Parts: sequence; C-alpha cells; structure tokens
Amino acid sequence: MAQVIVPRGVWLACLTLVHCSSRSDPPLPTPPPAAVVQPQASSGDKIDLIDSFSHCEVRHRGLLLDLGSPSVDGRSGWRLGPENNTVVEREGSSWLRVASRSISYRFTLQETQPVFLSGKIRSLGGKSASVLLDGKVMGSLSLVKGQSKVSSTGVFANPLAPGNHLLTVRFAGGSREGVDPLAEVDWLRVGFPDEDSSMFAAPTQHDVLQNLASLGDVAHRSLALRAPSLYRCFLGIPGNSRLRMSLAMLGGSEGEAEIRMTEEGQPANVLKTSRLLGSEKPVWTDLDLPIHQHAGKLMALDIAVGGPPGSRFLVGDPQILVGGTPRKKIPRAKAVVIVVVSSVNPERLPPWAPDRPLPTFDALAREGVVFDRYRVPSSLPNGVMASLLTGLTPRQHTVEDAFARVPESLPTLATVAKDASIQTAMFTVHPMTAGAFGFARGWDRFAAHSPISPALGTRPIEELISWLNEQGPRADKGLLAVLHTRGIHPPYDLSPGEFAQLPPHPEQEYSGPLDPRRAGQVLARLRKKKKGPQRTWTDTDVLRLQATLDVALAQTDRNLSNLIDALRKARLWNDTLLIVTSDVALATNLQAIPFAPVQDPSEEVLRAPLYVHFPGGEHAGKRLQIPTTTQDLTTTAMLALGLDAALPPGGEDLFALVERGGMVTDRHQVASLGEKLVVRWGDWRLSARDGAAPQLCDLRVDPVCEKNLAESFPMVTEALWRQAFDHEKNARPPRFERPKREPATLDQDTAAALNVWGHGP
Repeated sequence: MAQVIVPRGVWLACLTLVHCSSRSDPPLPTPPPAAVVQPQASSGDKIDLIDSFSHCEVRHRGLLLDLGSPSVDGRSGWRLGPENNTVVEREGSSWLRVASRSISYRFTLQETQPVFLSGKIRSLGGKSASVLLDGKVMGSLSLVKGQSKVSSTGVFANPLAPGNHLLTVRFAGGSREGVDPLAEVDWLRVGFPDEDSSMFAAPTQHDVLQNLASLGDVAHRSLALRAPSLYRCFLGIPGNSRLRMSLAMLGGSEGEAEIRMTEEGQPANVLKTSRLLGSEKPVWTDLDLPIHQHAGKLMALDIAVGGPPGSRFLVGDPQILVGGTPRKKIPRAKAVVIVVVSSVNPERLPPWAPDRPLPTFDALAREGVVFDRYRVPSSLPNGVMASLLTGLTPRQHTVEDAFARVPESLPTLATVAKDASIQTAMFTVHPMTAGAFGFARGWDRFAAHSPISPALGTRPIEELISWLNEQGPRADKGLLAVLHTRGIHPPYDLSPGEFAQLPPHPEQEYSGPLDPRRAGQVLARLRKKKKGPQRTWTDTDVLRLQATLDVALAQTDRNLSNLIDALRKARLWNDTLLIVTSDVALATNLQAIPFAPVQDPSEEVLRAPLYVHFPGGEHAGKRLQIPTTTQDLTTTAMLALGLDAALPPGGEDLFALVERGGMVTDRHQVASLGEKLVVRWGDWRLSARDGAAPQLCDLRVDPVCEKNLAESFPMVTEALWRQAFDHEKNARPPRFERPKREPATLDQDTAAALNVWGHGP
C-alpha cells in the first residue's frame, strides 16, 4: 500500500482528544512518488466543486462553521464589509481571534430540526460565552483561560423552523472592547442530536480537503467525509452538462453515497445511489451523470454519504463538465470600434422590436451576434464607461457617483493600446465622459463635443470616419476607437419647424414645455418641482417626447450605417471587431420624468442592448442568452488587439462564450450604486446593503421586484448574498489595491455642458 500520511491538523487533534473518534480512523491514501493517472480533462468548461469549497457547506452531525476559513465569508450577519477580527494559525488549524464582544453568523435549515451548539474555543480573557439564536439567549459555553476547550449547550427546548437563522456568541469579561482579544475560536457547530456516542470530529477545511488521494494507480483531488456527511453546493447548471466524480470508502465496512439535486421549494431529484464496500485496498467507483434536465436553474447539489459511525469516504474530483468543442479565442482584428449609444433600451431596437424601421440595427443583428442578457455594472453613465475603459468594477475603479473621475493611477484601454503602438482615438458628446472626468488620458486623439454646440448628432461620427480614413492604411499594428454618442438623450438636432410636425398633433401648435435644444434642462426643472399647482408632466408631453426619441434613434441608425460603409470602403470591415451597446438604458415608462442624472439600478436601467460583429463575420445571426457585462467588452477588445498580457481580472472573451453557446447560468452579474449592490443570477435578483437584510425577487413573475422572497427562499438568498460579499471583497486589499476616489474638476465649459445635458450640479 501507499505510505500513509495523516494531515497535521488531525494528528494534533487526536493528541488533544478533541476531534478524533473513539474508533481508529481509516488511513487517508496518498499518491506514490511515481506518475499517476489523472482524471480525464473536459473538452469544454467545468465547475470544480473542490475549488468551490468556500461557497459550499459540509454537514456532519450538524452544520459546521469553520471560523478561520473562507467558508464563513459573508455569513457574519448581513455584513458586506470586513470583520474587526484576525485569523491566526494554531494547532495546525486556522482560528478566528476575536476582539469584539460578540460574533454572529447566519445559517440555513431546510426542515424543522432540534439543535444544540458546541464549539472549540480558546479563552484569552473572556470568562464566559452566551449563545443566542435569532436574538434570544439559548444557553452558554464554558471557557478556561489559556486552554483550548470544546464545550456544548444542551439541546434547545424548541426545534428551529426552516429558513435563515442568526447565531450569536457573546463574550463576557476581558478588558475594554477593541483593546485586547477575548478569545480564539476554531469552529462552531450547530449540532443535530443523534445516537452516535463517538467523539465529534469537526469537518474543517484542513480535515476535509485532500490535495491528492491515490487508490491503486489513480490519484484524485478529494474530499474526505466522515459518515454521516453532506457536501452541498448551490450553483447554476449550464446546458449540455454532466456531473462526474469518483467515490471510495476506506476501511472494511459498507456504506452508501447518494447524489441528488434540489431546486429550492421542489422535491429532490436523486441522480444516483451507490453502494460502496471498503477493503484494505479500496478502489475508485466512477460516476458520470447527465444533469442537462436541470439546465438554466439554480440548484443545490448534495453529495451525501452514510455508513458506520467514524467511517470515511473519499469524493474524487467532483466536477460539472460542460460539453462542446474547445473554446477558441477571438480572431485578431485590425480595428476595434466600440460605439456606446446613450440611454437606449433593447425594447426600442431590433431584434427585440422587429417592426422598428431601423435597417442598420437590423443588419447588425443579422451580420453579428446579439447578446440578450447583457447588463451594465452601474446606473451611472460615467461608471459604465469607466468599467469599459478599465475592465474593472465600479467598486474597484471608484467612479460611483455623478462627479467622480477615472483615477490617474489606473491603466486603461487607451494607455495599454498606446504602449503597444496601436493607434487610438475617442470621440464623445456626453459631458460625463469628457476630459474633466478623466476620459481623455492616453488617446492619440481625443475629442469631446459639448452639447451646447450645433450638429450634435453627426459631428462625432464624421470625425471618427475621417480618423479611420487617415489611419486605415497604417492599421498593421491595430486601431482602437471608442465613440460615445448622444443616442436618444437630449438635446436634439431638430429645428423648431421639424419639432412642431411631430405627434401627437402636428396640425396644432404644441403648448408644452419641451424644446429640442433645451429638453434636458426642461426635464431637470420638472423633476425638481414639488407637488402643487405647478404644471406637471402630461400625456401630451410623453407622446411628444416619444416621437422625438424615435427621430433621434433613426438618426443614430443612419450614423451607424455611415460608419460601417466607411469601414467597408477602407477595407477594414472584414477585420473589424465592432461593438455597439448603450451606457444605461432609458426606463420604458416615460410617465416618470426620464433622464435623471442618478437612477436607481433597476433591471430595466441595467439591461442594455449589445451587438457584436466579430472579425470575419463569425457566428453571424446568433442570438444568445449568455449573461455578459461591460468587463467582457474590455477583455474581448484587448484580446482582439493582441493585448493578452495586460488583461484585467474578471472579464470573459465574448467570442469564446459564443463558442460555448447555450443557456449559461453559472455566471452572476453585479451592479452597484453607492452602498447598494444588485446581484442577478439567472432570473433571481438580490438587492444588498451592508448591515441590512436583503431583498430577493424572481424576475420571471415579478419584473419590478415588488415582493421580497428572501425568507421564502433562504438558500437562493444565501447564495446570492455570498456573491455580493465576494464582489465587495474583490475590491479590498489584499485582493485589490483600490485607488482613492478622485473628484472631477468642473471648469465653466463643463458645468455649462452638464447643465444643457440636464445633469447640472
């Protein structure tokens, strides 16, 4: 047999007679020095359930909270920020050193259950620890200063109901709070009473995760689970996927493993029940289970093992594999052109609105790829554009309010491309992406046109076409151009006569407040009016604005046509990556006065159109339900220009995502505005704030999120909250050195432009 090496944490636990069973544990096999056969790789993507350990749960005779490990990240009440505690190494494990008077953690039950609490705690000054459940004192844990001790409460008088619960341990004694630590905690256990008389062995990360376990000549990364145990992960199931793993039982006994998937609120679907026989020379039992029937859903995947108390099971390389051909990277492009059309929502464009007379957008849908589930990461135009140019989230680049600028310290698409000798240019008519907001840095050519100037709708596109004609013959190293157009945002290029001919009553003079050149200012004033006898926004105003938006969108369609014609004439079209999208979408309900400078991050504001023409016209005509976000545009543009080495974290290559195809729900999308985070995962949407209970809704039946389903769907709530916590954590040191917010310095011209735009300070 292979040499037996027991993890250090297990040996030390045995010496202290705390973790180990009264029965001798079966040895954990380790790989021999010689090469071993590795599990077969997938030709597509995979979700590794061992890599997902920190987002999964291990339940062994209850639920374990391993306080020194990432598995409790995001469980500390409804907190999104860091704790005022530190992690230390002791006795081969990670412990939480507690400086505050109390620690709190959420946990979820799926059924009514009697429980008790136990924990392994080393007192540093605390004299006792009270245990509270959902704010009610339920018992206490005894402490001995300077000693590591496992103690337990009795079984609580009343069983706990299904749902989310809050466990609090409150320490008494010690010095003033925040001066000296009170205790160090290895783990807490929400225990389920049973008839097993053996000593509890805590399934901590050190105990469960095995780098490699070798049986025969095959080695797998493994989970080591004591019976009875449950390993649960909550995840989105991609299309065309299979679940693969290898199972083994150590020792000479007999046990069983059950693999099941459960959509919250629905009966469990048992995928496989396997009878396992232990022996002195155990072997792997390989499972390959189709799970395509659950594609597009958020599911709890359970791996449950049962057998004699103290028996051990190995789960080798549990993975969800997504079929399909290997994903290719985007072809190299001579030109990358990104057109951001301000304030357009998908419902105004083909193919979402097939009867709209917009031939260029219709052609883009036929000659390119349409992404139905594109979502921007902010409801602020400057925040979205900052994400486009940096490839970072708003939390990371700090452009999270209407008067923040892109920090000087951050590299951008422009600076990275310029360092590679790629010719770059940006043209904008949006005052929030002008030089005062940090968007001029790094371009070979940058032009910001004030909305005060005439010919607002055509001037930028004409300058871009002129620049492409100049640079086209010298495109060997690549061209990068970003265009931020007015789209349907006021002011508008209509003469008084043209404006007067628009609906609702062309034959009558319109007597409302709207004016094409001053529409932004008029709408801003109407938003500020208080309730009273003053004139308000009427149905006639809405009809006139709607007609004006249609004219502006038709002009945008013609401008895009001119741009594509110019790319064809310059013989660049076949080698161009063209991305057409919007910054933030206009809410479909125009009864609420539109174009507010700061909008709540609702789904209809965050959901924007996205058309992509890939070099060579590959994948033309496809329309995909793949969740995508603005960071993906940055990554795709950089890969198309050969800037692979400078890719920021977090984005995906859109071309590779199209290669995979199908319904993909293993990607979540996060947007932020100030303290508010909004997480979308499949059709679920969670609104989160630090310190406040979240709001959950199902967009399939409640598109405006009127009803809070957080208590009814605790597993979904927990999974999305953990994504929100990770989003915040990824913007904090040491994972990310977040720059300080830099305020925009508004000169007289910029202030005037914002005023005309309707976004005055």
